[in-house]
Amino acid sequence: MGANIRATGAPPHEALCGDSPTLGLGTLVSHSPDPSPARTRESVKGRVLVVGASGFLGRAVVRALAEDGFEVRGLARDAAKGERIRENGGIPFLGDILDTPSLASAIAGCTAAVHLAANPSREEDAMQVRVEGARWLVEAARSAGVSRLLIGSGYWVYRGQPKPIDEDAAVDPRGESRVNYETERVGLAAQTAGKLDVSVLRPGMVYGDGSWFRGMATAIRSGEYSVVGDGKNRWSFVALPDAGRAFATVLRSGLGGEVYNVVDGSPVMLREFVDFVAGKLGARAPPTIEVDAAAGVFGPEVAHHLAADRPTSNEKLCRLGWQPRFPSFREGLPPLLRTMYPHSSGRSD
Repeated sequence: MGANIRATGAPPHEALCGDSPTLGLGTLVSHSPDPSPARTRESVKGRVLVVGASGFLGRAVVRALAEDGFEVRGLARDAAKGERIRENGGIPFLGDILDTPSLASAIAGCTAAVHLAANPSREEDAMQVRVEGARWLVEAARSAGVSRLLIGSGYWVYRGQPKPIDEDAAVDPRGESRVNYETERVGLAAQTAGKLDVSVLRPGMVYGDGSWFRGMATAIRSGEYSVVGDGKNRWSFVALPDAGRAFATVLRSGLGGEVYNVVDGSPVMLREFVDFVAGKLGARAPPTIEVDAAAGVFGPEVAHHLAADRPTSNEKLCRLGWQPRFPSFREGLPPLLRTMYPHSSGRSD
């Protein structure tokens, strides 16, 4: 979802890509025992299908749901992606959100579903995977008697503003965020109290070893990253494990027809964040690029998003009982960067 992170902060979703040439759709990748054998059948809270389960955010959601006591199925297009799902506590099913038989097979017997599928094999198919995929998932959920559906979106749908952004703030979806917003609309239009309760989650910039942050850190280390604008605009972040736990929290306690921001509640100026990363990696502080110049290189929508001021609130999510284990990037980034770059020359404090 987005341009090269060497100059952008692409939204945090990573989706399935590519079918397996040897395994049939709808086939369970493996019949090995439950990945959490100590959990008795009576202790399972419910069965959840996660679509986009092998992706950057999807794997964290699978892990959080499994740790919370759910039996988690993950839809995967090939056995390699299925193994990623298994490694995080899920049960992989081969299939595709746009393939009705495999989707019906995977969702059968589930009580809930999560839509995180995002990146198709071709960029021009993003609307089909996200928006049409949401429609297909809604229909499959209704047919299977699923009672809860979570739609993963992103906070780039909001219009930038200086005051804290809550879930009622004005939206201004542009570029790839329009795809997310249209996906939200499909989900919320299907909301039927007591039958199919649909909630939307809008993560901020989810940082972990992958997706946009891996690209940013690599570019900062090599001296190729530039901050769009003066860097005084605020981004809102959330650590990957905390984002995963947010989905588990909303599945347990969230209300149908509602939207929830998923951020750590500590927005920070982009320049401060980038300089912090550079310092930890022993790299020089990145230069800046004017917004107009960035628009000419990366496109106006991407430049707009990178320069937007989005100090976002998590109060609504916190009222459900969720609290970030990493209350800001200052707690979350140092251990992450030590894992990503164990031999970095940056400071360890």
